[in-house]
Amino acid sequence: MSEWQLSYDPAASYRSGPPSGSSQVEWYQTGGTDFSASSADYTYDAMGGTSTSATYGSFEDEAPLLEELGIDLQGILRRSVAVLTHRLGSNVLLDLDLGGPLFFAAILGSVHLLTGKLHFGVILGWSVVGSAAVWFVVSNLAGQGGHASGHELGPPGIYDCCCLLGYGLLPMLLHALISLLVPKGTATVALAVVALLWSGMTAAKLFTKRSPVLEDHLYLIAYPCFLMYSAFALLSIY
Repeated sequence: MSEWQLSYDPAASYRSGPPSGSSQVEWYQTGGTDFSASSADYTYDAMGGTSTSATYGSFEDEAPLLEELGIDLQGILRRSVAVLTHRLGSNVLLDLDLGGPLFFAAILGSVHLLTGKLHFGVILGWSVVGSAAVWFVVSNLAGQGGHASGHELGPPGIYDCCCLLGYGLLPMLLHALISLLVPKGTATVALAVVALLWSGMTAAKLFTKRSPVLEDHLYLIAYPCFLMYSAFALLSIY
């Protein structure tokens, strides 16, 4: 096999320099195409073009996670303060979101968990069923009122009902927190009645604020709201 071996002189190869038609690179080259480490800065997009890493923003330029999810903590705080201070005519209540009601339901379930009752699924299920029932009543009342008075505003959607009823849950959340400190008895029942009236009337007024065609049906809207919030009051009492 010795006649097939080729002689190789490293010194001669170094003196002769790189082959013609190519350039010296760090580690590999072929046919004049450079595959050096500097070429790693270029990427190919889906359309076949090239783009550099400089076209992409840095990690510090990324938007916060809550902002990408559409959760405005400051807006939730402003709407919560407006509900608790009974400033229901504020325009901040016109910008609804579902993040606040979900946050309140999670807190209510956590408060019940402190008393040894696991009610997360019950709270979420009753909220969905109650919102659907109230939406059915409100949509019918808004349709009748809009047709009679000539208003062009339609009934609130199911998303609006979930948001409005969720913010109306705040007094029931306060009652659940107070129930942790007050022994169960006549005092907790009296507080539950107060919180129930507060939540029901707050939700009804929020509906009339959202759809002016419902102004003549305030107490008709409050009745199904009372029934819905009474279920949460029973969860806190017993």
